[in-house]
Amino acid sequence: MYIWFAIDVNDQVLNLRKGAENYANSNQLVSPTFTLPFHISLKISCEIADELYQSIVNDVRDLYKDLGPLEIEVKNLEQCGNIIWLTMQDNFKLRSFHNLLDLLFLDKYDIEQHEFDKNFIFHTSVLILDNEKHLQSAFNEIKKLELPTTLIGDKIIIGSSLTGEAGTYTVNEEILL
Repeated sequence: MYIWFAIDVNDQVLNLRKGAENYANSNQLVSPTFTLPFHISLKISCEIADELYQSIVNDVRDLYKDLGPLEIEVKNLEQCGNIIWLTMQDNFKLRSFHNLLDLLFLDKYDIEQHEFDKNFIFHTSVLILDNEKHLQSAFNEIKKLELPTTLIGDKIIIGSSLTGEAGTYTVNEEILL
């Protein structure tokens, strides 16, 4: 199974989500970004043994129980490959949330840090499309939307997938900060 971790910001970026969904629907496009709440990823998903899932969830609950909510500054709407994403300004507390996960995975579960995690870019995936023409058109439309300047991270979500493929993840756990 694959596991992933994120900060749920869906309710704070509803206009962005609706704009992306409207573009996709009006052009009869499908994007895996709509299968989950919009979120700020905390670590790239990784494969774990099924029997480790609950232990990892319990450890992550303990890890974040006293950290409290965090303020996250929105940086920019960008196009990166086939993804339109909202990038976040890196800050000490946000980086700490990421680093604590990496350390837990390495120290307790002997899971090495993924290459992407070494230079992790905090982001919310807005739209993933394989069609370059639609991706550029969608970006031009979505960048017209008003973006929040600051988000409040007060809930961690944990999900899983059997295959690790985008669009197959489900949210299974919530941790209030």
